[in-house]
Amino acid sequence: MRSALLAAVALAAPTPPMVLETTSYCPGSSGEITASGQHVHPGVAANNMLPLGTVIRISPRAFGRSVWTVLDRIGWGSQLDLWSASCTASIQFGRRLERVTVVGRRAR
Repeated sequence: MRSALLAAVALAAPTPPMVLETTSYCPGSSGEITASGQHVHPGVAANNMLPLGTVIRISPRAFGRSVWTVLDRIGWGSQLDLWSASCTASIQFGRRLERVTVVGRRAR
């Protein structure tokens, strides 16, 4: 899985880490579609500053993963929103500052 993800990322020099105010969102309805046109799934992040398809690394891990892909946009409220399949986990995540590094873009 990890090698498949790395193969899908157009390698570029990572950017210096940014600290972003981060929240989490969860399913509102079945079949929810992101701004990219894809269904939400684990590893989807929402952000308004980065182009759709941007691959980011979050430190420390959130929801058991460190690599996320920006496939959605945020209406308001934070700088980065991470998708979780569990609304309970999203509530427990709360609002926090996360170190975020841009590592590349997904190949189209």
